[in-house]
Amino acid sequence: MNHRWFILFSSVFAIPHAVAQETVGLKLSDLNAQGAIQLTKEQLQTLLPGAKVVSLTPTGSTRRWGNDADGTFIASSDARGSFGRKASTAPGTWFLGDNASYCVQIEWKSHTEQWCRYIFKAGDKYFGVRSVSDLSSQAHELLFER
Repeated sequence: MNHRWFILFSSVFAIPHAVAQETVGLKLSDLNAQGAIQLTKEQLQTLLPGAKVVSLTPTGSTRRWGNDADGTFIASSDARGSFGRKASTAPGTWFLGDNASYCVQIEWKSHTEQWCRYIFKAGDKYFGVRSVSDLSSQAHELLFER
């Protein structure tokens, strides 16, 4: 491969990873400082059903699923950053909690992933946090697409 093609290839495929890296380490206090707005239950009822979701993990893995109207989905993971794991798919469920949180459960072959997050919007990005009272709560980027 000639040098110019290598540089072009490297820069094109590094961009998504670089974008994800911008949000690693963000906390609720950072979102507040950016003027992020917590979504209400009504806003989540509009946003979540039918949405295609991309979840970026702190270890660099990308997971994708679509929120079906019946509360189910099939998730896929590229398993980047996960030692000894391979790309895989798994069934999952989602629901909107009474406290305006987005809740997900995924039945991976090796473990069950279960969490609820309060959703904040900062600019054109969405973030989920475990607690709205703990300013050190880690913010995880979530992409919602139609």
